[in-house]
Amino acid sequence: MSFRKKEKKEDFFDLFSQAAENLVVGTEYLSQIIHTTGQAREDARKLLHDVEHQSDLVTHKVSNLLNSTFITPLDRDDIRMIASALDDCMDFIDEAGDLIVLYNLDDIPRRLAKQVEVLQACASLTATAIPRLKAKRKDLHDYTIEINSLENKGDKAYRKMLAELFSTEGLDPILVIKIKDIIESLERGCDSFEKLANTIETVCIKES
Repeated sequence: MSFRKKEKKEDFFDLFSQAAENLVVGTEYLSQIIHTTGQAREDARKLLHDVEHQSDLVTHKVSNLLNSTFITPLDRDDIRMIASALDDCMDFIDEAGDLIVLYNLDDIPRRLAKQVEVLQACASLTATAIPRLKAKRKDLHDYTIEINSLENKGDKAYRKMLAELFSTEGLDPILVIKIKDIIESLERGCDSFEKLANTIETVCIKES
């Protein structure tokens, strides 16, 4: 007689962790988009789109699991908020990558790469913190502080880039608009990570 090993059923925390890991992969592809050109950039954008699609599937799984679960480990609205905040982070990462490719920028300002590095740091912190939601919610306060600190760093880079962009003489106005759009998209990405961290902190306080 053979026994088939029962597959582990995914729970909400597993799905949150998957979404957070996707953010790490997504920001890596965004970094590749920033640092490459031509076909390599196109390839990185396709891979980023694939990751964004995977994250959409995770969000749908959360919704389906909510509909099929009578007793949930967190308040239903809180689960929806966390899933939505994770999805927003990925959407802004994907948006920034898309704009860089669509605008066909060959000469990427150095400060844009710095913004992407901030997003990568936020994604890494998030992927480390999210699994602790399941059992150690009181340990997540430092995560919120670190994300807020990174978001402040991103804000400073954002303001400096805008100031430099509009003070540089001789730039093509169309190029200025393109760079400004990308800068603002990356800034929205940073803001979305702060919103996610604040959402998680609110849930942890409620559950403590």
